[in-house]
Amino acid sequence: MQKLSFLILLLLCLLSQSCTVSFINAGIDYSVLKSFSIEQFDVKAANAPPESGQNFSEKLKDKVLTNTRLAFSNENGDIQFTGYVSAYQVKSLAPQGDQTVAFQQLNITVNVQYTDQKSETDNNWQQSFSRFANFSSDQDLSTVEEALIEEIYDQILNDVFNKAFSGW
Repeated sequence: MQKLSFLILLLLCLLSQSCTVSFINAGIDYSVLKSFSIEQFDVKAANAPPESGQNFSEKLKDKVLTNTRLAFSNENGDIQFTGYVSAYQVKSLAPQGDQTVAFQQLNITVNVQYTDQKSETDNNWQQSFSRFANFSSDQDLSTVEEALIEEIYDQILNDVFNKAFSGW
């Protein structure tokens, strides 16, 4: 009985050491895909800060460099990202009894096109990603705008990255 318990314990230890599951970059075949490129994102939303497209492009580049083994290429990467900031809106939320609002919401939409130059199947897609952040109505947008954009872009970048590389 003791030998059987020992064998079962040994088998469990061996199995637990040999099995690992990783969801990071599950969709990247590094034997095929070596590089990526990003065409600077345009700004098509009338009231968006003019540099917001460039900022998104740089943040996307950093996200891919940090979380994959793909090399950045100025053009013609194995994977290519293009797109534009398509919406940038401030909405009033949570009306109060005295005809004022408690919160405002900044909504940003980024249209992203993903092209896999090496795929034999049609892996390419185009999708709009929208996220928002709330701020107090007693705050001026210009004082919190940079932090809100950063927060929203981080959320959109996670969505884009997961769609492109994790298949989620």
